[in-house]
Amino acid sequence: MKFVEKVGRAFCRVLVDYCNNSSLAGIRNIGNRRLHWTERGFWVGCTLIGWFFAVQLIRTYVVLFRNDTVNIALENVDTRWERTAFPAVGVCEMGYTKEVYGRLEAYMESLREGESMEYNYDVEDYLLRMTYHNLYNKGAMQVYCKPFENCAECMRCPLDGYRAIAEWIRANCTELFSGCQWNGKPFDCCRYFRPIQTSVGSCYVLNSLQTVEKYGKDWLHLEVDKVSPEGVLLLSYNLATHIMNEEDIPHILLTSLAFSQISPGYSQTIFMTLQDIVNDPLVRSVDIDVRRCRFPGEKIRKNGYPQYSYSVCVTECLKAAQIRLCNCTHHNNLLEESDTDLACGYKGIQCLDERSLIAPATKLLQPWRTDGLVCHCHPSCNEKQIRIVGKESEMLDHHQRSVAIKLMGIPTQRYRRQIVREDIDVVVSIGGILGLFTGASLLSMAEFCYFFTVRFIFNIVADNADDNTKEEDDKNDMSDGGHYSTDSSLSFSDGSLADDHGEGQDEYRYNV
Repeated sequence: MKFVEKVGRAFCRVLVDYCNNSSLAGIRNIGNRRLHWTERGFWVGCTLIGWFFAVQLIRTYVVLFRNDTVNIALENVDTRWERTAFPAVGVCEMGYTKEVYGRLEAYMESLREGESMEYNYDVEDYLLRMTYHNLYNKGAMQVYCKPFENCAECMRCPLDGYRAIAEWIRANCTELFSGCQWNGKPFDCCRYFRPIQTSVGSCYVLNSLQTVEKYGKDWLHLEVDKVSPEGVLLLSYNLATHIMNEEDIPHILLTSLAFSQISPGYSQTIFMTLQDIVNDPLVRSVDIDVRRCRFPGEKIRKNGYPQYSYSVCVTECLKAAQIRLCNCTHHNNLLEESDTDLACGYKGIQCLDERSLIAPATKLLQPWRTDGLVCHCHPSCNEKQIRIVGKESEMLDHHQRSVAIKLMGIPTQRYRRQIVREDIDVVVSIGGILGLFTGASLLSMAEFCYFFTVRFIFNIVADNADDNTKEEDDKNDMSDGGHYSTDSSLSFSDGSLADDHGEGQDEYRYNV
């Protein structure tokens, strides 16, 4: 209890001492006892008002800093020196119900348990929809297989192994491509179009950060500038086309940049414009939720695709939702051989179909949704703005399909993401607000800490030392064995007595 009283007394002394010597505006006048109480009350009111407005302004500035730190501006591009990179291109094989697939028919024959077993076209349609994503339609997965589940003499749907079946049925790269050209110069399609597994099936992507190193040996330099302004990529194949950013993957969300294959004997030309975006170096130092974008190297999950993009994030979000709700995932989402244990069998596919998780509505995957599949996916910081401005088709003199992607001119403008407020601006602004309304500074904070730490502890230690000294003096006086006379008279050396008021006596002593 004594220690608590000592601490309380020490704190009161430090508080009074701080108020009398504080460098903060108004505090010294509040603690000045020579001022009238009305004057001290006036300074109390002024100090409270100053601190109130200072706190409100600081809170407003912090909110503004978190929500408006990054700005995107439009700037002109010097086309004499700047080079523009052609966007990445992805191609995915599409399925058609009227198409004849030799390997699919061979697999169907392997399902026969006898020569008398009839060929089941419903099972064939089921396998087509399991192999080619564009043929899937919600609610139809049970229609093809359920009538034959209890029929011993009928050809029935396989219950698992859908990834192996899809890989067996799909065409390889050399079967899909018949020729590739860049500005009239041919190049090896299968060297630069690298395979990748996506939510829409296996695809082949050109100049994708998910499959090759940028400007590496398998990166095709597709750039346009003032010297060579033409940018035409000609592909001859039998599949669908996706135009995308270099970190993206083909996905159901890229509907505006996805094009279905055309009829045989026709050539299609796609005209597009491109606006690049560059980031100031300090953008990386800003928190992701503040700048509201992610760079390709800022992955969310360690496994999966090597680079981040919005389409990658949505794909991984969809895969996680499938595993969470149905304890398995669609075989199109299996990126590694070790993931085969997560592949859905027949029952799992029915679960995904019932919950609309195979090809959900694109609006459910948007980042502003609060219901459905809440993915919280940020766009890529390097995401270019690609616009399709037109398409045209013409007949060919041979039975092939070809698509030409043409860049309409060199971009003369680009976006720049830049920092409006840095961390040092926060320190300067908050310091200015405190200095304006309260007269505070860095030394004022040091002064406050000094009084209520160093000075406070010193006073407690000094009080303890004084108490210990006083106790020792009392003990020494008691140990001498003497006593004080209870009356007020004094005994002199000659034996005479004097009272308390006796004067003229220079020598006296206590009677011991």
